[in-house]
Amino acid sequence: MKHLAWILMAYLLLAVISPLLGHLDAQLYAPDVALLTSLYVGSRCATVPAVLTGFAVGLLKDGFSMSAPVGVYAEINVLIALLARGLQSRVDLISPLPVIATSAAASLLSSALFLAFESVFHRSFENYAEVAATALPLALTTMLVAPGQFALMERIRRRFDQQSRGAELLRR
Repeated sequence: MKHLAWILMAYLLLAVISPLLGHLDAQLYAPDVALLTSLYVGSRCATVPAVLTGFAVGLLKDGFSMSAPVGVYAEINVLIALLARGLQSRVDLISPLPVIATSAAASLLSSALFLAFESVFHRSFENYAEVAATALPLALTTMLVAPGQFALMERIRRRFDQQSRGAELLRR
């Protein structure tokens, strides 16, 4: 159930951020909420739920993206969730500094993967320079939002864990 709550949270953040930054003509610098969700879930959950959640939030981001073929962000978020699973024992994604650094690196990797997938699947894509130029500002805005989103997701996780412990105690 907590995975559905995380997906819903990512949807709500995308639904608020996308039109707001579109109105301000700053949509290229929107923090990557879906990427942060995949990074968090990959660092906290088992492989299958992390991959499924990453896929779901990637599809949500695909729905909000007008420039990419459907499925590009789903693939990127699955790969980020798998990367986070690999980093789970090596990087402490609890304190703010590692969260900030890892989210910035993941955002840059996401931009590189986006360019690679666009060159393969969207042959008429011509905005390589624009995507490369916005990769660093996108990573900076994503890393600034990361500790807050991780804290929100951690709060959701704790809430559902408390509810499951309470239900387990009632069954005994």
